[in-house]
Amino acid sequence: MGTPPGRANRTPGATDVTTAADGPSRHPALDLFHTLPGRLFLLSGGLLLVLRLLQLVFDLPELLDLFRRVVALALVTASVWLIALAWRRHRQHLLWRVRRKLIISYLLLGLVPVALIGAFALAGSIVLYTNITAYVFHETFSDVERVAQHAAESAAAEIGTSPAAADAVVERTYASLTHERIAPRYFLLSMAVVPATRTALSRPIAAAGPWQHVDPPSMLPAWVIEQGHLTQVLAVDSETRPGQPLLVIRSVAATPDGTRLVVADLPVDDRLKAYMADRTGIQIGAIALTADSGQVRLLRGNELTAPPLSEGAASDAPQGSTPELFRRSVVEMAVMADWEIGLPGEAHVGLEAPVGRVFEKLTAVQVMPGQGTTIASVMAVVLIVLGGLFVIVQGAALVFGAGLGRSITSAVHELFVGTERIGQGDFTHRISIESRDQLGDLAVSFNRMSASIEHLLHVQREKQRMDDELRIAREIQKSLLPVEPPRIDGLAIADLCEPAREVGGDYYDFFEISPRQLGVLVADVSGKGTSAALYMAELKGLMLALSHTERSPRRLLVDVNRRLAGQLDNRSFITMVYVVIDLDAGTLTCARAGHTPLLVVSGGRSQIITPDGMVLGLRLPGASDRFEQILEEQTHPVGPGDVIVLYTDGITEAMDEEGELFGDAGLARVVCSHAHLEPAGIRERVVREVRAFAGRAEQHDDMTMIVLKIADPNQPAPPP
Repeated sequence: MGTPPGRANRTPGATDVTTAADGPSRHPALDLFHTLPGRLFLLSGGLLLVLRLLQLVFDLPELLDLFRRVVALALVTASVWLIALAWRRHRQHLLWRVRRKLIISYLLLGLVPVALIGAFALAGSIVLYTNITAYVFHETFSDVERVAQHAAESAAAEIGTSPAAADAVVERTYASLTHERIAPRYFLLSMAVVPATRTALSRPIAAAGPWQHVDPPSMLPAWVIEQGHLTQVLAVDSETRPGQPLLVIRSVAATPDGTRLVVADLPVDDRLKAYMADRTGIQIGAIALTADSGQVRLLRGNELTAPPLSEGAASDAPQGSTPELFRRSVVEMAVMADWEIGLPGEAHVGLEAPVGRVFEKLTAVQVMPGQGTTIASVMAVVLIVLGGLFVIVQGAALVFGAGLGRSITSAVHELFVGTERIGQGDFTHRISIESRDQLGDLAVSFNRMSASIEHLLHVQREKQRMDDELRIAREIQKSLLPVEPPRIDGLAIADLCEPAREVGGDYYDFFEISPRQLGVLVADVSGKGTSAALYMAELKGLMLALSHTERSPRRLLVDVNRRLAGQLDNRSFITMVYVVIDLDAGTLTCARAGHTPLLVVSGGRSQIITPDGMVLGLRLPGASDRFEQILEEQTHPVGPGDVIVLYTDGITEAMDEEGELFGDAGLARVVCSHAHLEPAGIRERVVREVRAFAGRAEQHDDMTMIVLKIADPNQPAPPP
């Protein structure tokens, strides 16, 4: 994909290279090392390199080694910080090409899950390998322990029937277990018969076997005599292998009469280790001992010695005790850390157990029926085949993914070039993508879009013209409404007009007939926008001309209807209520032309006044005569403290989120409860209640209201 047109050979998000006028040219990536994390990275990296070189020459002092650890931590922190900063600065440059995004998506969705599955399989295999080798070792070692236990128990039972023949019994038992043809692996088996007391003897009652590992015991500890029967693993100090203990399986069995104890020792020597390795494929390696008391005492002859290995020796064990992936493992087994007092401990036994050899031993008995091939070899072939197929599938997916990404990004590039040409004003440009897929459909849609942009621009210009007209109409409407209510002694007035759209159809006005008489008009012109504003202007002119000559609201509305009926179009009409308040006479005279009622609150009680009448300006046959017949004029007394409210349906028809109306009753309730306030306070309470009632519901009509309150005629009216 080439450089996008109109971008001056510059990829979005890329950092500009410093020009010659500003100094030497420098690559944007080098700017990162002039930041705080960059300087920290260079400083900590240099210090760590120097400390590493010094460490090769001599051992660092403890304080300097601690400083090296702090520097290493600072280097890691600076590296992470620097990577995050580089990603934030250059991510748009790195990911601007869709092809790169697709490749990264493939890596995240294709290779990363495979890597995670591989890591999970590896971790599971390690756990399985460790547990299987430990299980196989313990099971084989338990078989050997049972040999020593059987030797001691069988000899003890036979000595119980023939106490005098103890020498012959242990010799015979020893011979049966160490015969060259029967069990040559147990040739170091050693047996002895000792009294079941703490009486010290110079030698055991009877003994058989080489007793090369220790001298034959002549007396056993009290805790062993008390138990009578036991099989334990001891650690013996080996003279041939200094620093490496020799494990000895010691089994003790008491005779039926309880007077004697038979001891059978079976050292885990090289021959026995070779037998276990031949049977399981697991070779015993280095051994390290630990004890809860912190000290291990080994047997040497009949003496207990303290070896160089103690608690924590497992971490300093010779090579062969450290786990190695699928080759070496370490198992723990219980041993007697102190034979004299019966203190338990642990032996950490290093196992040389290559997974192939162990698997071969475990599956050697599973031979394919009628063939000499083992199941293990078949499974190995299957695994190799599956691995090869996996590599082929992954390679094919990468190749096909790259090809698919190239085809997609080429189409996207064509679309990008097309948008650049459209942005430059070339609406004749067309893109050619011949693929029959969503990209091809997108190309068709793009070409259609470019063909219709000119029309859309024309529509936009037309809409802009209409918006300009609406703003002009708004100014006209604002000029028609009173700037402020008139000031009349004995009468306080507050007004409100909130259009629901750019230009509303509500209109109100005041006409001072005499110093103590006021005409109040509230009207609602059907429709919105410019036409409503023009009809409003015409209504205002008529009212200004007729209100000073005609004192009767009914006759005034009849005259206005006769004059407007021929001026409005067939779809327009006007609702209106006109009130004349005479403060000297204490009366309110009103006429209503299809408008909302007016509300009068007197003495804490509300009255909704609804004289009959139909809308103004209908262009229907006989509508003018019918208007005059229906229109009714009413006169009501008013006095100090009375509140008069004129309003449009935007107040009472305000809806909540469930479609319920605020209603005339709701308005009467609010005005009645706040009639003691001034008109401005009543107006604010009404608006607050209406908005709280509507909540988040959208209102579709204008809100217009006039609140008048009769005051004491001897006191001036308060400002609105």
